[in-house]
Amino acid sequence: MSDRVISSRPVFLATAITIVIAAGGIGLTVGATGQNRGKTLSLLGVSLFDMSPVSMALFGMALTTTVLVLLFALVSYASRFDSNNVT
Repeated sequence: MSDRVISSRPVFLATAITIVIAAGGIGLTVGATGQNRGKTLSLLGVSLFDMSPVSMALFGMALTTTVLVLLFALVSYASRFDSNNVT
């Protein structure tokens, strides 16, 4: 067996990109089939944007990207405290 360490970052990056693209597709579908087309989406009382397929896709992609960046940052931070950490 080899002692070579292989980074998993490319796998995580490819997975994240796939998830963000899927979220955009779901947002596009929801925006196209939604009954509230033309109404304004408000979050916590703040009006964000008019509901349309493109805006729903962009909102889904932005929200998914934000959540994934937060999760990956937390995992990176927590891995610093791993006693068996290999650099």
